[in-house]
Amino acid sequence: MKRKILVWLLPLIIVWLQRFIGLTSRFRIFKNEQYEEIFKNKKPYIYSIWHTNVLYSPYLHRNKNVAVLISESKDGDFINQVVHRFGNSSIRGSSSKGGSKALKAMIQHLKKGLPAAFTPDGPRGPALIVQPGIIAAAQVTQVPIVPFHYECSRQWILEKAWDKHRVPKPFTTFVVSYGEPIYVPRELNEVEFENMRLKVEEAMLKNRDKTIQEAERIRTGDSK
Repeated sequence: MKRKILVWLLPLIIVWLQRFIGLTSRFRIFKNEQYEEIFKNKKPYIYSIWHTNVLYSPYLHRNKNVAVLISESKDGDFINQVVHRFGNSSIRGSSSKGGSKALKAMIQHLKKGLPAAFTPDGPRGPALIVQPGIIAAAQVTQVPIVPFHYECSRQWILEKAWDKHRVPKPFTTFVVSYGEPIYVPRELNEVEFENMRLKVEEAMLKNRDKTIQEAERIRTGDSK
């Protein structure tokens, strides 16, 4: 009973705190024409989000009906509640538990023409290393992968956490960046598949570096 109350109450507190911080914050958003065209035409896409960005990604994509792949862990229970409270959906599973079933469910969701989101280095890492599930989903469905990342000019970085998680502070500036969509060919051999995995990983790291640099520029007041 105590756990049920906690699973209900803690996400509620997190959601209200996120809304408060969102109301006190500014936003600097980097988009690109290809992603904007996909979004405007209501075509499906796959957000690829490092685990370090798990906390505020549901808030930044609220009410988009994005299906988020969430692990079946106890921590996943809390994330699941937050995702739903921000108007998105979830599919439970991970590479370590329920992965095959969850991946199939994500593929079915994408085939319905709906967006999805993966944390390709989650739920346990290693950090900033893309696992193959997201590549397989994009390959089967022919839906593009869109790298996503945010950093804040004022934020706590949880240095002891394996993913160095970002926690925005009030009165911050969010730097939000959407990378160029990546299409995965339907037919790939083993070497080509690995090359695509590396391509997505590199694109995500570049997108991350871009947001970090811009957040630092805003933090230091650099006008360049």
